[in-house]
Amino acid sequence: ALYVGEELPEEATAVAATVEVVEQRCGCSKKCFEKFDPDDVQQTLLNFAEMSKNEKDLLVLGLLSSGRYTVDTTKKGGKRERQCYRYSYQGEEVCVGAFRYLYGIGTKQMDNLMKHLSTNGVVPRVHGNTGRKPKHALTFPVVKNVVAFLQQFAERYGIPHPTCVHGRGDVPPIYLPASNTILSMHKEYVSSCTATQQRSVGIESFRTIWKDTLPHIKIMTPRTDVCERCEELRRSVVEAVSDEEKLQAAHGLQQHMESAQQERDFYRECTMSGKQELQEFGDHPTPPVQPCSQNLRKMHYTFDFAQSVFLPHSARQEGPLYFKTARKCHLFGVNMEPLGRQVNYVIDEADCIGQDGKQAHGPNTVASLIHHFFQEHGFGEKECFLHADNCGGQNKNKTIVAYLALRVLLGLHDKITLSFMLTGHTRCTVDGFFGILKTKFQRSDCYTVEQLLAVINGSSHTGCNAAQHVRGNVLWYQWDTFLQQFFRPLKGIREYHHLVFDSSKPGIVTAKKTLHGPEQEVSILLVDKDAIAAAGLPPVLPPGGLSLARQQYLYKAIRPHVPTAHKDALCPQPPQPATQPEVDPE
Repeated sequence: ALYVGEELPEEATAVAATVEVVEQRCGCSKKCFEKFDPDDVQQTLLNFAEMSKNEKDLLVLGLLSSGRYTVDTTKKGGKRERQCYRYSYQGEEVCVGAFRYLYGIGTKQMDNLMKHLSTNGVVPRVHGNTGRKPKHALTFPVVKNVVAFLQQFAERYGIPHPTCVHGRGDVPPIYLPASNTILSMHKEYVSSCTATQQRSVGIESFRTIWKDTLPHIKIMTPRTDVCERCEELRRSVVEAVSDEEKLQAAHGLQQHMESAQQERDFYRECTMSGKQELQEFGDHPTPPVQPCSQNLRKMHYTFDFAQSVFLPHSARQEGPLYFKTARKCHLFGVNMEPLGRQVNYVIDEADCIGQDGKQAHGPNTVASLIHHFFQEHGFGEKECFLHADNCGGQNKNKTIVAYLALRVLLGLHDKITLSFMLTGHTRCTVDGFFGILKTKFQRSDCYTVEQLLAVINGSSHTGCNAAQHVRGNVLWYQWDTFLQQFFRPLKGIREYHHLVFDSSKPGIVTAKKTLHGPEQEVSILLVDKDAIAAAGLPPVLPPGGLSLARQQYLYKAIRPHVPTAHKDALCPQPPQPATQPEVDPE
C-alpha cells in the first residue's frame, strides 16, 4: 500500500495510484483527501508533470511564500523566531505529506525549496556551477592542436572531392582512406602530443572537436564496384608531388565528376518528365497495348540484371550448402519509373539459351526480354527513353543497337533514346527495386521457382515488384545472326553514351559521346526497309536445359538440403544413361 508520508514514486506510477491514495486517505487528523475529487487530483498531477523544472519550482515557491508565517515564541514561553508554513491545495489546508504528493515533489526537494525561499525569495533556482569553468575544461591551444593535426593528416592522406555534395554543406569534402578509424587516428594524435610534450585529449573529445570544427573531413566507407576512372584520378591527387601536378589531377577529377553528375541529372530529368506526362495523360491503358498507339512521348524505362539467386534458400543457412553450387535463378528487371513499378523476369538455369545456364546474360537474352516487355507490359508509347549500364556483353553491343533500330524502322516506336551512364556511376531505380526483393528473399524460405515468384510479388506492400516467369511465357530469338543481315555494327560504340533512333531517319543512329557533346549521324542500314519488314521475326531458340552431369550433381549434392515436398520439383532424379549393348568377343 502507498502512504503519503513515504517517498513519492515516479509521476506515472503516482497517477495510477491516485485513486488508491484518495481512498486510503492521508492518515492525519485533517483527513486531507476527503476534501477533493480523485479526478481533480489526477488532472493536477498530469498538469504538473508537463511543466518544466523552473515552472514547478516557481509554482511551489509561490504556494510556500503565501502560506509562510513567523513564530517568535516557544511552547514554554521563550523567545525564538522560526519560519512555519501553512500548506494548501485549491484553497483548502492540507498536511505536508498531502501537499508533497499533490504537487509531485519529494522530501529533499521540499527542504531545498524552503531553504531557497528563505535565502533568495521567489526567484528561479540557479545551479551552483552555472557560469563556472570546469577544472578539466579544454583550453584554446589544446583544441587548436587537435584541429591542426586533423588538417595535416587530411592534407597528407586525404582525397579531396572536387565539388560539394548536394545538401551536405558548402565545403567540398575530403575523404580519408577507409583503412583509417577514429581510434587509430587518435592513437597517432596522442603519440604526436607525447613526442612534443603537449597535452592530449581523450577519444570522445577528439571525436567531438573533429565533428564540430572539420565536418567536411570524413573517413571513406568501404565500397565495391566503384568507378575505375575516379580511383585512378584520386590516386593521382594523392601521389602528386608538386602543386602544379596536384592541381592538374584535381582538375581532371572535377571534370570527370561533373560529367557523371550531368548524366545523373539527365536520368532524373527523364524520370520526372515521364511521371508528369503520365499524370497529365490521365488513366493510362492497361498492358498489353498496341505498339505506338498512345500519345506518350516521355516514357522512361531502365533495365539491368541483378545478382543471381540460388535455390534452395533458407533464412537459416546450412553450413555445407554454402560450399555447393545450388540451382541458379537469374533476375532481369525492367523498371517503369513513371509508374513506380518493375517487372522482374525470373530465369531458371534450365530455361536459359545455353545449356546449364550459359548465355543467360548475352545479347540474345536481353533483346528477347526487352521485346517481350514492350509486347506484354509496355504502354504503347510513341517515344521512350531507355537507360542501361555500360556492360558491353549485355546492353552496349551491336545486337541491342540493331534491335532498337529495327523497332523504329518497323513503326513499333517513333523514337527511342538509349543512354548509358558512366561506368561506376550507374546506380539507378532498378537497383533499388532489386534491393527490396532481395531483402524479402533473404528472410524467406524458397525451395522452388514458384515460391521465388511469390516472394518477389510479395516483397512490397504497394505491389511495386512484379514477377514474370520466363518458362512458357518468353521466347528466345536468335537476334544476333538475324540482325546481321540488315544492320552493320556501330563503330566505336564503347565511346558513345547517347544513341537516338528516329523514324524520320530510318537506319541512322544519332550518337553522342557526352550529354552536351556534338552529334554524329551514322548509317547502319544494309538493305532496303521493305526487305526487313518481310523477314518477320528471327528463328526461335529452344532452352538449353540441364546437362546430365548437372542433373546428377543437383540430385546428389543439393537434393538432401531440400524438404521432401519439394525435392522432385527442384532436384528431380536424372534419367539413367543408356547402357551400351554387350558385344560378343567371338
